[in-house]
Amino acid sequence: MAILATLAVLLLNPSGVVGRWVKAAYREWDEQRRVERTWDELVSVPSVLGSDMRSNRSAIVEFVDYDCPVCQSVAPAVSEATRTGGVSVVVRHVPSNRNGLGATEAALAAICAEPYGAFAQAHEALLSDPTWLETQDWLGFGVALGIAEADSFGNCIGEEATRKRLARDRELADYLQIPGTPTFVSSAALHPGATGLDSALKATTSASAPTYVREDALPARAPKGSIFDSSEHPHLEVSVIVAGLFLPDSGMVLVDRTELHVIDLLSGTTRVVGRKGEGPKEFGHIALAHRTPHGILVWDFLRRRAVEISPAGELLRSQDYVAVSFTDLFNAYPVGVHPDGRVMFRDGVQRNLGEYEGRTWNPATYVAVRDDGNLDTVAVASGDEVYYRPKRSGDVVFGNRTLEAVAGEHLIIADTKRESIAVLDWSGGRVAEVPMTPGLRLTAAQVQAGREARIAALRRVVDGMKSRAAATGRGLVRDLDRFYDPQEMGDWPANEVAPAIDTVLTDYDARLWVRDYRLPDQDSVTWQVWDIDEAELLFTARMDGKDTLLDARGDLVLLRRVDEFDVPRAVIKQLADMVP
Repeated sequence: MAILATLAVLLLNPSGVVGRWVKAAYREWDEQRRVERTWDELVSVPSVLGSDMRSNRSAIVEFVDYDCPVCQSVAPAVSEATRTGGVSVVVRHVPSNRNGLGATEAALAAICAEPYGAFAQAHEALLSDPTWLETQDWLGFGVALGIAEADSFGNCIGEEATRKRLARDRELADYLQIPGTPTFVSSAALHPGATGLDSALKATTSASAPTYVREDALPARAPKGSIFDSSEHPHLEVSVIVAGLFLPDSGMVLVDRTELHVIDLLSGTTRVVGRKGEGPKEFGHIALAHRTPHGILVWDFLRRRAVEISPAGELLRSQDYVAVSFTDLFNAYPVGVHPDGRVMFRDGVQRNLGEYEGRTWNPATYVAVRDDGNLDTVAVASGDEVYYRPKRSGDVVFGNRTLEAVAGEHLIIADTKRESIAVLDWSGGRVAEVPMTPGLRLTAAQVQAGREARIAALRRVVDGMKSRAAATGRGLVRDLDRFYDPQEMGDWPANEVAPAIDTVLTDYDARLWVRDYRLPDQDSVTWQVWDIDEAELLFTARMDGKDTLLDARGDLVLLRRVDEFDVPRAVIKQLADMVP
């Protein structure tokens, strides 16, 4: 046991084999994400060496400092690559100013040569002949380039627009975390140093290698497997995963019933926020969590309390909602937070067991809670199909539901009996619609399978309550077997047409994920991923039906999995593994 424990520490701690692998995998993903987000802008400037081949991504971006000896030494190889390597090189500037402001003025001069079609000549001259450091005669430099309007060229160097262009180059370098000059950038990675040109050329050449292609023809990387697994983290103990969310930079949070585990994926460090109790950062029973413009909002179901935590784990606010005049106080729950701080709740109806019998709808009302506790009604939807009986109530088998999600200033309401998903603003105005395919007509066998799945779910509830009662030594308040009599399900109402979808969520990048309805006998599920603003289908993804999608960011997905012992774990995988 001591040997195994020692091996576990050596392998799983942040500086161990697995820890180093996780950090390296995350760095690679984060680097590619940054490059992909800025690629179109990176290659948008006219500072191109060689034939312009940017349209087919056969381009390399080079961050240059004209007062950089290594940049000067690799310049001939760069020129040769543009002539014979089938690539174009787009130049961006990061002047070091190690010898005063000369490098900055040289970069400005190179930018000013672009409108005259003389950038390539200026670039080569600045790297091959460093006498400009002594003379800094930019008017004479323009004349030497053959620019007829030398005065205009000289004035350009001091213009605000030119300096803004150079400042943007620096901003891009900072965002990409350029380690120094020269750094070459392919369409998916950074390649720093003198050897970076060769690796960038290889990466660009291999860009046409076989890739996994999404349905919208967007390429995806070949699968690499999981890059994070909570079960392998040495300092992470999560018994129940209520929610999981990506956070800014390299952050992620896993939410337990009474704790938040804030994880830095890059360093592997974990911070635990909260515990069981009554205090401001203590919880009775966390039922759900949402990303907000400022952090994470968790809903303490027992306390009827919403607590907002910053990405760093600091308490931002804690507010009780016991006194708010919801129609259904016990079942109302938050669905999101507006940028101005208002919390949006889904409210419903309140029916006491035994007072109503039969099949009906529980409508959904979406209300924003003002600072004074009053409610602004934003939208009303059909709600859920339910069936009431004197002993127990529940959803209709294959019943329609209203699903919701929030992204920024958008409230998404998916009423499954309708033909489209409504995208609303926070005043209730409809700003877009996402189409839904018709629901699937079911066979008699599928309807029966649905009833049996409902009975099995009830059985698990009964067994769980019995186990908890036995563990605590407390007797059962009522005869659970009778109260949850599976025989009642024999004639429980069931629809002959299943809804089109059964889940919606919005991810870190404000994309809308819509899951096709999963039938009881399905081993996998299909998600449609939409651009909310454009109501445009981006791609589809197929996942194991046993996995629960918690969040997504870029080409990563955060999943909850349950092992054969019903122990949950959080796993981060690449989307390429799941795109058909």
